[in-house]
Parts: sequence; structure tokens; C-alpha cells
Amino acid sequence: MKFNCPKCSQPIEVDDSYAGQTGNCPTCAELVVIPTPSSPVLQPAVAAISQNATVTITTKNTTALTMGIIAIVLGVFGLLVAWIPFLGLLAVPLAVIGGFLALIGLILAALKKFKGWSMPLLGGLVCLLTLLVSFCSTGSTTALISEGAKEVSKAAEKSNNAEKIEKADSEVAAKEYIANSLDLYDVEAKYFDSVLDGKVAGVLFKIKNKGDKSLDQVEVKCYFLDASGNRISEEDFYPVNVSTYSFGGDNKPLKPGYVWSMEAGKFYTAKSVASEWKEGSIDIEITKIKFTGDKK
Repeated sequence: MKFNCPKCSQPIEVDDSYAGQTGNCPTCAELVVIPTPSSPVLQPAVAAISQNATVTITTKNTTALTMGIIAIVLGVFGLLVAWIPFLGLLAVPLAVIGGFLALIGLILAALKKFKGWSMPLLGGLVCLLTLLVSFCSTGSTTALISEGAKEVSKAAEKSNNAEKIEKADSEVAAKEYIANSLDLYDVEAKYFDSVLDGKVAGVLFKIKNKGDKSLDQVEVKCYFLDASGNRISEEDFYPVNVSTYSFGGDNKPLKPGYVWSMEAGKFYTAKSVASEWKEGSIDIEITKIKFTGDKK
């Protein structure tokens, strides 16, 4: 039922079941009597019709208003954590639920000539803002982390490349030093008499450092040959090996101009040499060196 307030002419719409009851105009608060469907005009509050029951008259869309308020509350709660990277993703469900309720409120408002549309619209905007803040905060942080990881990866790759280049240069320098500055001479390979092992294959040699650098390590590789000149065994010896854990005579660097030789009465043993070895037949070479002061 629709009628106008007799005082301010505000259009009022109520259910027919309230006919004959009294209520206050939502605009001017005038006490009015709700007419019956057959009444031609609105009667003033002082009319003879007097009813014990009263009703509150309103032009607001209560359902849409409620939906909008709930959407605003959910959006605001979501905003409290949305700005925190990653943790802000917890606000997404709240914002989605709030946005859905706001949409329902707008639909209900549209069905009632857009009465009460402002609150659902505001709730929807708050929820949308919550979603944007949540995704932006987490997305920007993820981008920064990804960029930082790329920079770290590039730095590590650059460092590895530098180490590879340094190692390659060091290996080239070592090979050149072995070829030009080290002499391996007075080589002797035969069966020696050993107190503990009897006759055992052994090797003697000397090394002279003709260069200008001290050496903390020298590796000598010896290949043992059979009667046909084929290699049948090999041994690695370290006449110079400066180390924290070494206390023998090999724990001294080979300085420029110095000569290394085995102590008198001693020799390098090669117990793994097979019986096919032709006594005295070997190939021997310096394979690796380490300059004093090198980290690796």
C-alpha cells in the first residue's frame, strides 16, 4: 500500500497488513494513521481511529543495507592484514565473501528501485581495495625476492667464472713453470733391498728449482714399463708437500735455486709394481706443483 504523509507529503509504502495502525513518518516524524485500502484520503493522527498496536514506518531497504554493512566489516578486517606480504593473502577469502554479499545487496537494491544501494556499493569498494592491497603487497615483495635471487645468482656465477679463469691461469702458469724452471734428474729405478720387505721396486731422483718462485707442493708421477715398453703400473710421489699435517723432510718449500733429493739410504718404494716390470724401465715426470702462497 502506498500513501502520502498528510503533513510533509512524503511518499510512504507499507504492507497492507498494517492498515488502521499508527506510526511515525520517517521524514517529519508526524504520527499518522495508516489508511485502509478503501480509504480515499489519509486521516490525521487525531482521527477517531485509535489502535493499541503501532508500527515503525521506513522507506529503507533493510536487507540491502545489512548486506552492505557485513561487506564493509569483512573488507575492513581484511585490510588490517592485507598490507603484510604473504600473510595478506589470508585477507583474500574475507574480501571475496564480502564482495559476494555486496553484489547480492546491490541486486536487492536494484529490485526495489535502488533503495539502499549506497551501503552495498561502499562494501564492494572496500573489499575490492582489500584484494588490490593484498595482491600488490605480496606481488611486489615476491618480485623483489625474485630480483634479489637473480642478482645473487649472477654474482655467484660471476664469482665462479672468475675462479675458473683464475684456476685456468694458475694451471697454465704451473705447466709453464714445470717445463721451463724445474729439472728432474739423476733418476734411478731398480729393486732395492729392504729390511722389512726384502727386494722391492724403488725410485730415486732429484729436483732443482731454477725459477724465481718457491713451491709448497711437487707431484711426481712414475710409470713402470714391461719389456715391450708398455706401462703396467704407476705411482705418485710427493717429494715436496708443505702441510699443517706433515712433519717430515718434505714439509719444507722448494725455494728458488734449491735442489731436492732423497735422504741418504732411503728411496721411494713401489710395492704395487708387478713382476712383469723390466727393472730400470720407467717414464717419470713432474705433473703438478703448488706455488707458495696459493690458496688452492
